[in-house]
Amino acid sequence: MGGALDVFLLLHLLAETPGLLWQGAAVHPGCIGELRTKLSDPKPVVVAIDLEGCRSSNRYSSFYETEGRVLRWRDPDGDGRGYFQYEDLGVLSNGIHVVRIAESGGASGLFQNLLFLRIGEAAVSEDGRQRVRHALTLVGSETLGDRAHVTIELSGDAVTIRRREFRGAQGFGAEEVFVRRVR
Repeated sequence: MGGALDVFLLLHLLAETPGLLWQGAAVHPGCIGELRTKLSDPKPVVVAIDLEGCRSSNRYSSFYETEGRVLRWRDPDGDGRGYFQYEDLGVLSNGIHVVRIAESGGASGLFQNLLFLRIGEAAVSEDGRQRVRHALTLVGSETLGDRAHVTIELSGDAVTIRRREFRGAQGFGAEEVFVRRVR
């Protein structure tokens, strides 16, 4: 094989590869998890990660699971019941990646959010050497709720969110529709 066929096959394989891709490989769920805001915090603490640093870190060298388009990482320090997961939903026309995250401590709760992320470059100096840092930066987020039924549609620079809130024994509430434009 050669030429156009190789490019076609590579593009097809990348389209079928789950996760937010950087340099041909999925970003580890632990790296994406660094960008989530804890329920106890009113604002995010970490708003950017160094993609090369995260990829080469021992912190996120452990295995993660893939289920369809979802990448799931179980807490290596816990009992294996808790996990963090993400699904790359696509890229808006302005280059912002939309990622759906969910986490569970191992009980019945499944806390979901959308993250709006941008990959940018900056020159940095480390120990007298220059390199280009590729940073994954959080440019926005949206709380989706605990166990809510949610569908997401991307179009241009808009994200349409259809959500039915989970209400325990009462089932699910009425559908709410939100449109968010992310810049």
